[in-house]
Amino acid sequence: MRYKMKDGKLMGISDSFKASKDDMTHTHEDGTTHSHEGGDKPHTHDKETPNFEKMTKKALGDWAKENNISVDSKKTKAGMIEEIKGQL
Repeated sequence: MRYKMKDGKLMGISDSFKASKDDMTHTHEDGTTHSHEGGDKPHTHDKETPNFEKMTKKALGDWAKENNISVDSKKTKAGMIEEIKGQL
């Protein structure tokens, strides 16, 4: 068993998650183990941010809440976008 730190906690990673050369399974530094095309080639899993300018104020507020971002819905749309971008 291997161990990795995740959110300040030591997480055990079973040896069964080790990938073979033919396997697409791999483990990231944050302890996430999964499989997909491209396997161990360098990549990220960062979410793409939506085009905030095309979103409604309600959609901006909903997106911010889903992504744990605090935003004042009483601000103008431009103000909300600025506040969201400041917390990314």
